[in-house]
Amino acid sequence: MTRNHLISATKANCLYWLGRYEERVYITLHLLRKCYDKMIDGELEDYAMFWTRLDANGVYQSSEEFTFGMMYDGDNCASVMAAQTKAMDNAILLREDIMSETLSYLEMSVALMKECRERKEMNIIALQPIIDWSLAFWGSAEQRLRNHKALYIMMTGRNVENLDMLLRFDYSYERVALAYDSLKRYLHQIPTIIDDHIEGQLNHLIIKEHFNLTDVEYRNKVLKFINQLVRV
Repeated sequence: MTRNHLISATKANCLYWLGRYEERVYITLHLLRKCYDKMIDGELEDYAMFWTRLDANGVYQSSEEFTFGMMYDGDNCASVMAAQTKAMDNAILLREDIMSETLSYLEMSVALMKECRERKEMNIIALQPIIDWSLAFWGSAEQRLRNHKALYIMMTGRNVENLDMLLRFDYSYERVALAYDSLKRYLHQIPTIIDDHIEGQLNHLIIKEHFNLTDVEYRNKVLKFINQLVRV
């Protein structure tokens, strides 16, 4: 039986950002692994591209510093460590909703990252288990979150982050349009959190005739609207 109990504004905010941060972990690791492989082959310019697209903090002087910082630098808001820690902080506040089994996947991820940081582990493959645990987290959350509205809010956060990253890294119109459709399926389950004006703007922009991520003004406008679409 579906249960849609009322959710406080504070809890809704935690659910939304848990979804965003955990998806950020997954996608950043995926993209970082691709970037790392290219840098090993000598394409150091990929570092600057990756850095710029994420609006990350700090300046790293080499590919080695970049890799270590993107994996473990807690002061860099774009790092895997920062996102995973923030995801767990929100999950702890939601323990009674998502249950300890779901939280445990995030706890294992943070523990592994701390261990690898202490060893100064530079190989991105060392963090592969975090990708697997992230997928396991989502499966567990879907099974254990009895309040469907709470699940929809968390999945909305996940889909917003996915769309944000696809736009930043120049994915095709087909991938972006598919991600936007997925986001709207969850949003329309909880219409009270949608900014209708912003949705109208996005519906006009994310169509094949207008889609052009090489246009910086277009990209920035869509990114701005994506990040203003949800009111939590």
